[in-house]
Amino acid sequence: MTGTSPTGYLRNSPRQARSAARVERLLDAAEEVFEEVGYDAATTNLVAARADVPVGTLYRWFPDKAALAEALTDRYIHELLGMYVELLRDLTPAEHMSNFIRQVMAVIVERARSQRALPALLVSTMVPGRRSDAGTRLRGTLTDHIGSILDVRVPGIPADVRDDTAEVCVAFLYLVISAAMDDGVGARLADEYVDAMIAYLEAKFPTPDDPVWSEAEPAVTPRFPAPDRTARLAAVTLDDGIGST
Repeated sequence: MTGTSPTGYLRNSPRQARSAARVERLLDAAEEVFEEVGYDAATTNLVAARADVPVGTLYRWFPDKAALAEALTDRYIHELLGMYVELLRDLTPAEHMSNFIRQVMAVIVERARSQRALPALLVSTMVPGRRSDAGTRLRGTLTDHIGSILDVRVPGIPADVRDDTAEVCVAFLYLVISAAMDDGVGARLADEYVDAMIAYLEAKFPTPDDPVWSEAEPAVTPRFPAPDRTARLAAVTLDDGIGST
C-alpha cells in the first residue's frame, strides 16, 4: 500500500524508485507487525524480519519504531481527511443521526481494512502513559473530525461538551473497528457497538421538548439539546433565504 511521503520521518530521502519501494515495504511490514503484536510489543527487528531485510537496512531509513508509526499515521490521516470531507458533504439536515452514524461507521470500517495498524495505534493512547505519539496524533485527528460533525449537527454545542463527546465516540470507534476486523465473534459485535454509540448520542443530545429535561433523576443525564428534524430543515431554509437576499 502506498500513501503520502514519509520523508519527514526518514533518516535519508530515497532517490531511486527501488529505494522508495523498499521504504514502502518497510511501512507495510510495520503495519502488519503493529496489527499482530501491538505497538508496545513491536520491535524494529520484527519489522525488518517481516520485510525480509537486515535490520541495518531498516535503520538506514527509519531511526526507530516511533518513526515507522509516525509515517503510517501520515498515511492514515491523509486517507481519513478525504473520507471526512466526503462524509460531511453528504450530511443533510433531513437525515436522522442514527442513519448517518451507521453510514460513517460502515465507511470507516471499510477503510480500516486497509489501515491494519489503526486499532493498535489507537489503543496505544488508551493505556496509562499514552505510549505512542503517533497514536496520540491519530486519535487527535479523529477527535477533531468528530467534533466538527457535532458542531454541524448540534449547533451551539459548548466546546467542552463537544470535546468530551468526541473522545467517547473515538473510544466507541476503536471498539467498532477492532470488532469488525475480527473474523470470529467480534465481527458480530460491531453492530452492537454502533448501536451503543447511537444510544449514547441520542441520550446525551435529546430534542428540547424531550421529557428527559424535566426528569428529576434521569437514567442518563443529557448534556445539550439538539434540534429536531423540523428545526434543522427550518434553519437551512432560513440560511438559504438570507443568502439569496
